[in-house]
Amino acid sequence: MSAEIESLSGEMNARRAAGNGISPMVVAVAVVALLLAIYAHWRLGQFDDRIDRVRDQVTQVRGTQDRLAGQLATLTARLETSQNAMRTELRGLRELPAQVGELGRSVEELRTRTEAPQRAWVRAEAMYLLDLGARRLNLEHDVVTAIVAMETADARLATIDDPAVTEVRRLLARELAELRAVPTPDLPDVLARIAAIEATLPTMTVLGVPATQGRRLQTAPEPAGPLERGLHRLSQALRDLVSIRRVDPATTRLVTLEEQALRRQHLELLLFAARVAAMQPDAAAYQQSLQAASAWLTQFFDVSSPAVAAAQAEIAALRGINIAPPLPAVGAAARQLQRVMGGNAASP
Repeated sequence: MSAEIESLSGEMNARRAAGNGISPMVVAVAVVALLLAIYAHWRLGQFDDRIDRVRDQVTQVRGTQDRLAGQLATLTARLETSQNAMRTELRGLRELPAQVGELGRSVEELRTRTEAPQRAWVRAEAMYLLDLGARRLNLEHDVVTAIVAMETADARLATIDDPAVTEVRRLLARELAELRAVPTPDLPDVLARIAAIEATLPTMTVLGVPATQGRRLQTAPEPAGPLERGLHRLSQALRDLVSIRRVDPATTRLVTLEEQALRRQHLELLLFAARVAAMQPDAAAYQQSLQAASAWLTQFFDVSSPAVAAAQAEIAALRGINIAPPLPAVGAAARQLQRVMGGNAASP
């Protein structure tokens, strides 16, 4: 562009030298051309600057691209490493369900081996308690002890997670409900009342005239002189030959002290038998002993005596107590538990 401007300037100078004057039009055109050349030169300079800046930016972008390419290569390598590790882990995860299943089977087998002795021990203990409760109930009619033994057996079975004894516990709950509904007599009170009757035996009046009262009850004081004393004894002996007393016909029979003691002892034995029957408890023997005691009182004791009347009333009240109420049938739970234990013993 500078060369063109210089060529135009030289051409104009040559024309001015050749001619005597320069046309204004030519000068204007030249000025415009000059201005255009200057503007074009300025614009070209700006364009060159922009190109330089763009080249610098391109260089920076290329450097950034190179860095990004390096980072991308690093990330690609890391990603490839992660993918390889993930594939390895995925292969391990594919094998994990089988390993978990095997571990579960091992744990279950170990639990079975661990719990089997405990279950067997708890079942055997519960079986012993059920047998004990059945014996006390059937042999001694001891409802309270039977309930305690069966409740203890149920509590022991509840301590283990054993689905095989679910039916046993259901049957045991039904038997316990039936036993709790049984009206149990107050045996200690019955025994205390019988013992109270036995304690009043010495105060009971036996029918009959005691032999010690068949002789004279009182004697006059003997005189001081020998003759008077001899006559007194002679008259006393004559009076003792015959003794007339007015007595009740029911008590006309003489009874000795030994007979009185024997009748009291027999009544005491009857009451003792009733007490033993209540402790067993044996309802038939209990009723039989009390009935015999009541008959013995009526036959050989004075029923008009307050002690005898009170004893008869107490015996009648005791006979109204059912010491052995009907008991429900138990044993279904024990038989079911026996079948469970037998089935487990037969299985490998």
